[in-house]
Amino acid sequence: MNQLTDLSPLNWIGESTDQDAHPESIWGFVSEYLPVNYPAYCKIFHAIYEDTSVPNKSITWDEVGNKGIPDDFENVTRITWQDLATKYGLEYHAEINEASFTENFPKGSWPRYLLAAVEGTLDEDECSELVALLALVTNGQQCCFYYDPVVRSTEHDFVGTLFTGDLADVDELSSDGNEYAAPTYWWPEDRSWTVFTDPGYVFTLVGGSQELIDSILKSEHLEAVTVELTTRITPNSDDINIQDDQTEKT
Repeated sequence: MNQLTDLSPLNWIGESTDQDAHPESIWGFVSEYLPVNYPAYCKIFHAIYEDTSVPNKSITWDEVGNKGIPDDFENVTRITWQDLATKYGLEYHAEINEASFTENFPKGSWPRYLLAAVEGTLDEDECSELVALLALVTNGQQCCFYYDPVVRSTEHDFVGTLFTGDLADVDELSSDGNEYAAPTYWWPEDRSWTVFTDPGYVFTLVGGSQELIDSILKSEHLEAVTVELTTRITPNSDDINIQDDQTEKT
């Protein structure tokens, strides 16, 4: 694995996206973040967990603060976004996001019994599963891994870091720090797929062949939905579950 001092290999992504597809819109779209020439796209929801040791389901994180963080994860189990949406009477669809829940929780704050999805990175298990699926279509090619400075930074790093190496190297790279942090962008030499995670969002986007996207959608370890280039991904873009008078269009 090598760290590059020249970030120009990243430029092709910006050149392959469509920043001007919706000039009249305040929303961000898949087409602005991933190359637009792939046959298929999907959105992987970062994991939400339920702390089964919390008996009071109405108390919120706003009410308990940091002292509510569990000392261990013995009583923590994963709950899917789909199951959580059903529990709170929300529609599960491609544009659902964290704000969809926050705006509809009874007290406007995440309940203490839930551990919200992490922004800006897949967790270690999710990343390992995605690597396994990507490996099936990558055929041993070298890959590039770009880390936004918000995700992985040093005192003198203001533009991000770019590495090249084997696909399996992503786990070592992502574990190099106090917290697990997957790349912001990663892709193989032939650019046949691209993975993107915005540092401020709780999901990851993937573009690639229909075969690859189907394998992600079928995975028992990843929760993913099909998206289109026109799918909105910015917070509060869910106008199905967030009413107009709740939506902050920023």
